[in-house]
Amino acid sequence: MYIVAVNLVVDAKDADSFAERIKQHAKNSLTQEGCLGFSVSRDHDNPASFHLWEVYKDAAAFEEHKAADFMAEFGKFAGPLVKTRVLATGNQIA
Repeated sequence: MYIVAVNLVVDAKDADSFAERIKQHAKNSLTQEGCLGFSVSRDHDNPASFHLWEVYKDAAAFEEHKAADFMAEFGKFAGPLVKTRVLATGNQIA
């Protein structure tokens, strides 16, 4: 399986609206055949920091996710709000 771990940090004033939108984004992602899991957590120490853990069947499924119409819509919303983005990918080993 192909794992994507992302940390997104937004401005504190935008955190609540971002939280609502990222929850819908997770639901949309889970409708994709190759998306096996999409979890979002809000950081305990910094509520403007969001951790995403995404599981895809393979790298091709992740590419399909990135090309989805709803991903483009989310990007338009989130792009101006996200101050910091750290993304890591890997293959699940356990």
